[in-house]
Amino acid sequence: MTNIYHIYYTPESKEVSLMFWGCNIRCRGCYCKRRIYSPMLKDFVGQHVNDDPGLAAPPERFLSLHEVMQELDKLDFERVLLEGQEASLDPEYAAITEMLHKRYGTYNVLLTNCYELPDLKDTDKVAFGIKAVSPELHLDYTDVPNQQILQNFYDVYKSGIDLVVESIYIPGYIDYHETENMAKFLSSINKDIPYVLLPYFKAGNNVWRRPTPMEMENAAEVAKKYMSNVYHFRGDEEIKQEVLSVFPEEGSLTFGKPTPLVGSLGYKHGWRPDLQEKVLIQGVV
Repeated sequence: MTNIYHIYYTPESKEVSLMFWGCNIRCRGCYCKRRIYSPMLKDFVGQHVNDDPGLAAPPERFLSLHEVMQELDKLDFERVLLEGQEASLDPEYAAITEMLHKRYGTYNVLLTNCYELPDLKDTDKVAFGIKAVSPELHLDYTDVPNQQILQNFYDVYKSGIDLVVESIYIPGYIDYHETENMAKFLSSINKDIPYVLLPYFKAGNNVWRRPTPMEMENAAEVAKKYMSNVYHFRGDEEIKQEVLSVFPEEGSLTFGKPTPLVGSLGYKHGWRPDLQEKVLIQGVV
C-alpha cells in the first residue's frame, strides 16, 4: 500500500499530481490543516477567501501501486508531480517513480520539504519548499531545525539534478527580511537557481493574514536584488486550465466535519500555502 490518497489531473498541460499523506515537520500554516485535496478543483477555487479555515479530516482511503497504475492508465500525461504533505516519506517512493519512468516515460517532479531525501534515481526535478533559512524562525514555524534541510538542499544541488526553490510570504512573520535572507543564501550557492515566492492564506490556528498583491510584488523585488530567476504569485491570479480529481472521483470527495469548502489560492497550480510544495509555474517546476 502506498501513501497516495488523491490523484488530480490537468488535461491541457498533460500533468498528473499524486498526493501523499504523512509529513515529518509540523508547519503552523500547513494547507492540509484546511483541506487535503487540491485547492485547484472547481469546488474550492475563488470561494470565501477570508472565511475561518477550520480543520480538515484525514484521508479515508489509500491506493496500492496497482490501483495507482489503474487510474493512470486512463489518462494522457507527460509530467507527474509527487507532492503531499510529504511524498518522500512513502516507502514505495522509489518503486513509484521507477514505475512512472518505465511504464509511462514521464518527467517526475518531487515537491519536498527536504528534511529527508528518498532515492532520487527516477526523479527528474526536485522542488524544495524551504520555509526559512533563519534557524530560530524555521524552528518556530515547523518545530524542527533546518540544518539538515539546508545540507540536503546543497547535496542535491551538487548532484546536478534540476531543482527549484519555493517559499511562502507571511506578512509580519516570514516577510521581507526573511525573503532577503533566503535570496542571500541561495545566491551564495548559485544566483541562477529558480526561486518562487508564494502568498500565504489562512490555514491552521494562527493570526496571520494574507499578503496583498503589492506586498508580493515588493517581496519579489527584494529577492531580485540577489537572484536572477525570481517568480512570484500575487494571490489574485485566475486559473486558466481545468483541473480534475481522478481519485477520489469529484462527486465522491469527502471533506470531513467541519471545514467548509472555502478559501482560494488563485494560482495556476497550488500547494499548501506554506508552500508547500506544490506550486507549478510551467517551465520552472
